Amino acid sequence: MKEHIIKIPFFIFSILILSGCQEQYHETEWEKLPAPISARIGCFAEAPNGTYYVGASELYKSEDLGSTWELVNFKGMPMEILVTESGTLLVGTYRGGIFRSIDQGESWTHVGFEDNVYVFKIIQIGDGRIFTSTTFLSEGASKESQAGVFVSQDDGLTWQQTSITHENIKGVFNPKPGIIFASGTGEDSFYRSIDNGQSWSTNVSGLPDTISVSGIVALNGNLFASVGDPQDAARITGGGIFKSEDDGLTWIKSDNGLSENTKVSDITIIDNTLFVSTGYQVNIGDRGVFKSEDLGQTWLPTGLNDLQLRLIRPTSRQQVIAGSNVSSIFISNNKGESWLQTGKEIENWFVFQVMENNNYLFANGESGIWRADIPVKEWQQIRNETGSLVQLPSGKILMAENGKILTSEDNGDHWSQIADLKSEMIFLYALDSKLLVACAQEDGIYYSTNDGHDWLKYSMGMFEQNTFRTAIKTPGGALLTGTARGTLRSDDQGKTWKNVDENFFAWTFTKSNNIIYAGGYADGIRKSTNDGLTWTEFNSGLREGDNYLTVTSLCATSDNSVICGTLGEGIYLLKSNDSIWSEHKIGLTDLVNFGIIEGNNGIIYSTSQKGIFKRN
Repeated sequence: MKEHIIKIPFFIFSILILSGCQEQYHETEWEKLPAPISARIGCFAEAPNGTYYVGASELYKSEDLGSTWELVNFKGMPMEILVTESGTLLVGTYRGGIFRSIDQGESWTHVGFEDNVYVFKIIQIGDGRIFTSTTFLSEGASKESQAGVFVSQDDGLTWQQTSITHENIKGVFNPKPGIIFASGTGEDSFYRSIDNGQSWSTNVSGLPDTISVSGIVALNGNLFASVGDPQDAARITGGGIFKSEDDGLTWIKSDNGLSENTKVSDITIIDNTLFVSTGYQVNIGDRGVFKSEDLGQTWLPTGLNDLQLRLIRPTSRQQVIAGSNVSSIFISNNKGESWLQTGKEIENWFVFQVMENNNYLFANGESGIWRADIPVKEWQQIRNETGSLVQLPSGKILMAENGKILTSEDNGDHWSQIADLKSEMIFLYALDSKLLVACAQEDGIYYSTNDGHDWLKYSMGMFEQNTFRTAIKTPGGALLTGTARGTLRSDDQGKTWKNVDENFFAWTFTKSNNIIYAGGYADGIRKSTNDGLTWTEFNSGLREGDNYLTVTSLCATSDNSVICGTLGEGIYLLKSNDSIWSEHKIGLTDLVNFGIIEGNNGIIYSTSQKGIFKRN
């Protein structure tokens, strides 16, 4: 695995020891808060001995038919699991490549693809060969690295590329002997092979170009394809179920009973009945399990229909496993008639944002909005949908959910809609006591000066076609927004904008001691000492050279320190008047950070894919 490790020179390390930093770090160790059952299950496999494996933020296994789960000794975020015919474990990861174990997960060997962002699929066909689809190349990848479809003839130890080099391939499938498919997004990105992968053709019609296939099965001479993009970050809506009667040359939609924009994440067969799992992150299309007993002509809901599901798989023990995007694992012992939730041992609560209000802590994550009394002992779910939260000076809470603006006067017990911006993904910010800003990711920036009841849209001029992520008001009163085309600044209340940092995509801003800090995608941190007019790199202690580092959150604290959260490298601290960032990771069990705030009494909260951490 390619790791981005911050190496502290020995002399600096010695100074830190002598100055008593060990004791100070001990005093500020991170502590994990209690969490609800809310894991995201991305993959599943069953071993010949009956052991179940699932991938969440880490790898887990069950040796009692899914009743209880334990952590496997594995480093990385699993995206796919395959147990080969020989019993070898192959795990594809996010930004880590593929790992191989021949001793049931006791030890692991890295076998390649460390420069690929995703490994969504690994399959084994009848002749023993193994195929995998690897997607995208990470920033800083070597020139020799490739994406596409690869094959292994030695049980996953070594890999050779097929003729498919498309970087956006997200799945490879073998629904019947001799026929293999590979699917991605974009023109001519669905491939078909009728000679077990020796040659490939894109002469296929009927499937959408913009949404990848998530699964393909064969039943009674027909092929059925579930369509739904597995890459959550792409935020591609829609999907469906398609049927082919000519071994995949032509396809027709066959999903009567499903809503038009339903994302179908997986498909399987149980006793000649077709089952699919469905659900999207936001409330678009259907959710839950559907089945068809008439070869896909009609589909009926059969449980879990308020949940986003990522997979559905039968086991050799006559169980059906459904992996949820937000609620861990569900098991059915009667072919989907009823379901039992399991997986309380799996630590994988994706929390994007935390907010403190009126002695409550609020968590915004994939599974919706949760609330807990402080100190936190248990959580209550108050919304099923994810949203963006902001606290108003009056004590009210504002939330953006599916484009709508909602408000609550009783800490989330009741909500009322006060506006509709009709934009799918919105980030809310309170820039001061009166000015609210809504960054609609693909639809510009809106603002309100009356607690969110009425909204106007800033005119962005030549920057209108853009991706908008974050905003802040500078110490001098100017506006800044982070976009995919650079940092934009306005000194006339949003009437005109100037690009002041063209090559930096800011995801987060904060300000301390009249210095503005911007953290962003791939390039770490920038700072400005002149009210955002000019920017310089500020990565000492944080990022070596041109190494990839995405900063997800910045928080200025009451003691004039700045805390920095990163996507996979943990948390760093910049003390007041310091010029070098220092690691601040002791106690963290997850180095992926999504958000940081300072609550009352100086308590710092950090969100991650394993829940919420705090330090005093």
